[in-house]
Amino acid sequence: MQNRPVVIGVGFAFLLLSCTPTVRVKHEVEPIHVTVDVYVKVQRELEEFFQFEEKLESTKDEGEQSSTD
Repeated sequence: MQNRPVVIGVGFAFLLLSCTPTVRVKHEVEPIHVTVDVYVKVQRELEEFFQFEEKLESTKDEGEQSSTD
């Protein structure tokens, strides 16, 4: 008889704990578009390099033309 209130109390505690709401958070991972920035930087450096080469060749050609004149 003395255990009956304890059992009822524990049962009531389990009943209250089982009815607590559960919160679930959905976590979503979104992609980061870093490749576009890298591509633009590499493209810019390549354009600068080839412009430098064209300037070098044009000054070479001018030097050759002036020496043959």
